[in-house]
Amino acid sequence: MSPIFSIDPVAQGMTADGIVRLCDDGIAHAIMMRDQIRALASQPDEQLTKDSVLLAFDELTYALQLAGAFASLMNLAHPDVAVREAAKTSEPKIDAFVTALYMDATLSEIFERFAKKGESLSGPEQRLLDFTRRDFRRNGLLLDAAGQEKLRNLNQELTQLGQTFEENIAKVTASIEVAPEQLEGLPDNYRASRKPNDHGKIVITTDYPDLVPFMKYAKDREAAKQLFILNNTRAQKENLPILDQLIALRNEKAHLLGYQTWADYVLEPRMAKNSKRVRDFIDDLHKDLKPAAQQEFAELMKIYRANGGTAERIPASDAGYIHELAARQTCSLDSQKVSAYFELHAVKNGVLGIASQLYNIRFVRRDDLPSWHADVEIYDINTVDGATIGRCYLDLYPREGKYKHMAVFGIRETKKLADGTRQIPMCAMVCNFPKPDAHPALLSHDDVTTFFHEFGHLLHHIVSESELASFAGTSVARDFVEAPSQMFEEWAWSRESLDLFARHYQTGEKLPDDLFAAMTAERSFGVALFTERQLQLADLDLTYHTRAPGFDSTAVVREMQQEYSPFGFIDGTTFQATFGHLVGYDAGYYGYQWALSIAMDLFSRFKTTGIMDHATATAYHAHILSRGGSEDENDMVKNFLGRDGNAQAYKAFLGIT
Repeated sequence: MSPIFSIDPVAQGMTADGIVRLCDDGIAHAIMMRDQIRALASQPDEQLTKDSVLLAFDELTYALQLAGAFASLMNLAHPDVAVREAAKTSEPKIDAFVTALYMDATLSEIFERFAKKGESLSGPEQRLLDFTRRDFRRNGLLLDAAGQEKLRNLNQELTQLGQTFEENIAKVTASIEVAPEQLEGLPDNYRASRKPNDHGKIVITTDYPDLVPFMKYAKDREAAKQLFILNNTRAQKENLPILDQLIALRNEKAHLLGYQTWADYVLEPRMAKNSKRVRDFIDDLHKDLKPAAQQEFAELMKIYRANGGTAERIPASDAGYIHELAARQTCSLDSQKVSAYFELHAVKNGVLGIASQLYNIRFVRRDDLPSWHADVEIYDINTVDGATIGRCYLDLYPREGKYKHMAVFGIRETKKLADGTRQIPMCAMVCNFPKPDAHPALLSHDDVTTFFHEFGHLLHHIVSESELASFAGTSVARDFVEAPSQMFEEWAWSRESLDLFARHYQTGEKLPDDLFAAMTAERSFGVALFTERQLQLADLDLTYHTRAPGFDSTAVVREMQQEYSPFGFIDGTTFQATFGHLVGYDAGYYGYQWALSIAMDLFSRFKTTGIMDHATATAYHAHILSRGGSEDENDMVKNFLGRDGNAQAYKAFLGIT
């Protein structure tokens, strides 16, 4: 077995030197595998076999993933700036290698010769062959020498700009100072955990644990507006010109490769296939939802006026606050009371327990292993027989210099090894939940839902049984990748699953029926406005990547706000400068709604059999989670549901059937 499979990226990559060596060793192994395949050019066709071509290329893919995955995580999560800077050097090196790899005419010809042999292949192997031949074309093989050189330069510049865009968002934390009385309306634990400074003021930052409750509960709406503006102008000076460059260079790359727009280039390997299908998907939902959204907004306006609001339209900074007031009145929901039943550790243990019960696995805490920060919790995922099938790292709390959002990052992929054993996959769940101190950390139910969502990604990584690293875990079409995570959110809304862990942090009382009823009522309340917001972001992203460059990106934000949102745009804000999905999810934000439609369809089977039904979970693992990207996503859905997928369940959820 190759020594590349014995590398633990976390153990090796904890220092600046270690993270560089991890990347360089991975690339060196990829080079070795590439050269082994290239050497077949002078050999007869008989030497071109599944092992020498396809499986060798899959090992190359594994080595590249190993070279870059943990470095990407450390660039966003390691507390030492020196390690973050060293980690940042990995992506450009890997991108340069990949760019050259797919422009290698000798390598491409070997794949063409192998394909013509018609060797018997498994489904995943045939899929890898087809995708690799496609990707040679998509990555510039058919360009002349000048075109290939131009593509190399574009790829390098796009990588560097994308990294800088994300770093600018991560490193900027803006703040306001408020007097203690300006915390009126905030939960008691929020107020108790934020002490005045030497000037008698309390600092409220734009980090999630400060920002979200303040925007939702603070009665001082002028202070909330000030915080909203700060949050939506972070990195404005740095990122607005970078975004313009990214849009222009992406468009240039798309045209160079023969695509009409960047969106069309990006979407070709996804379920949607092209920008027209995405446009039709967005427009169809928007058309059906807009009347319901307008009706919901009219109800919010009544609450806004009743609470002294005078603006012609509710300012965007007050959207969450007014929604909360309306929910309390319409649904009898007090979100602060709900939070008392969702103490962070209880939620975490509840999610681990639910996953254990569904998939017959066990989470075993490992305090003997290294991690990048003392807050990180490490778990081995074992079978009931004690065999380890994966490892996960939970990095749950905010800190300076850390990634500001919530996501799961792959660290090492699974793969069936030559000796018949399986490589143990690793991943990290990176979040920004409030950190317990002298007071317990109480989560909003939105936070609980987010925990389930991200854990859905984690499970997709960890319980994969793909034979090829190329299709392991979440290596699926990008507009399918959110389906398993969004489906797992439904466990945050089920009485049966909530009863397993939702307890009052002081009394141990179960979540009362009246609060649960109010929560579920509140979920339906405002669903059209919420979905319209998601479509607004999807259309913003799509428009940026289908419209000819040279436009004013802020003007497009205003345009989308006018079309999709009844809330008033706040002058001076530049949301797009903080919209991290524009790097990595560029032309792909629609995928959240696309995948949610699939998720609701998948969940329809659990609704029938019961959400804790082990047999259904076993079938779901067999047909969806274990397969990774080894099969066509539509076929996986069909195999699990016993029929073709459709949007009926999603439209029923939205109330637009």
